[in-house]
Amino acid sequence: MAKSSSSPSPKSSSTKNNSQTTSVSPSTEKRSQIELRPFFDKDDLKYAQFLFYSTYLDLVPYGVKLRVQSPIILGTWLALFAFLFTWVPSQLSTLGWTDLMMLSVRVLIVIVSIGGGLITLLWYVDKFDVSERVLEGIDNDLKDPPTFYRGEPDQPLKGNFWVLTINGEPVGCVGMDQHLEDVIDKRATSTYLRATELPKLSDSPAINEAEWEKTAKVLAKIDDTVRLVLVGATDLVCDSIVAARKALGFKVDSDGKKERVLFKAHKPNEASVRRLAIKSEYQGHGLSTVLLKRVALWAHSHQIEYLYAETNELQDKMAEVLEKRHGYTRVSTKKEGYIKTKTVWKLDVKLWMSKYLQEKKDEVSEAERKKEEEELKEYE
Repeated sequence: MAKSSSSPSPKSSSTKNNSQTTSVSPSTEKRSQIELRPFFDKDDLKYAQFLFYSTYLDLVPYGVKLRVQSPIILGTWLALFAFLFTWVPSQLSTLGWTDLMMLSVRVLIVIVSIGGGLITLLWYVDKFDVSERVLEGIDNDLKDPPTFYRGEPDQPLKGNFWVLTINGEPVGCVGMDQHLEDVIDKRATSTYLRATELPKLSDSPAINEAEWEKTAKVLAKIDDTVRLVLVGATDLVCDSIVAARKALGFKVDSDGKKERVLFKAHKPNEASVRRLAIKSEYQGHGLSTVLLKRVALWAHSHQIEYLYAETNELQDKMAEVLEKRHGYTRVSTKKEGYIKTKTVWKLDVKLWMSKYLQEKKDEVSEAERKKEEEELKEYE
């Protein structure tokens, strides 16, 4: 992931009962309270799901950019434009249209070619890249995070799921998965995804709590309507195909899909980082470090030696954070389509912990050095 942020750096922190509270001093006098705690109630569920799908939806423009940069897609787009730009005017010229009318037609072709191409790419990325992955998460582990990550009371797991809040507002989440058996995708028997199954932005808690609530709701409803129309077009095509197959006497089996492994089993000393997400307006301020540190510390305390993480082609920023800020190393990159990829990352928890402890010692030494310098100044 996606695809995912707070105020300036924390000045003080305390940990109690697996939760972490930090006081942050922005440039203003107001102090923000950052708390990292385990997922524990139903309100957390709607916020965790919202954080996950909203940060993924923000990656749609980047997905379009990736496809525009593809030589094949860009070449096809330009070829279609060139064909329309030459063929349509040549056909209309036989009707005796004036030069001004022909110029207007050419301008219209340019606008339609650019706008139509972008709308098509937006629809495709939204439908097949983003919505598919969003529903994959919401219908599986994010349907009941406490049970999935911590296990049942009689069969507890070493995993956990955390929610990060600022002044009581959930702004981030992350999970550590430690299943010892393959996790099967619960959507494996679905024929295809319908537009009505997509989460609505207008129903999200963030919209209801927005400063300009009415404006936010109007914009959210417009977004929902556009997405419903674009994705719903696919549903109509799929319905037509199913109806045609039935009419021709073909057997339509909605339960014929093979089981799909969502997450592979871990070894007893391994675990994986899942569903790292940070609210859009809080990204870029280091909150991912707070979440990933919590996962690494939790893993070390539960004798987990290696942590894994997965990113896709849309999550370049997350991949950069994992590699450059936290020491994850690339294990493999697998092609899952013309554009789609899945990259696996690995962290040696023991090595990370040794560096973390050394950094803590260096911080203490630096603080003591500064304190001594201040004391010496008093005698000057």
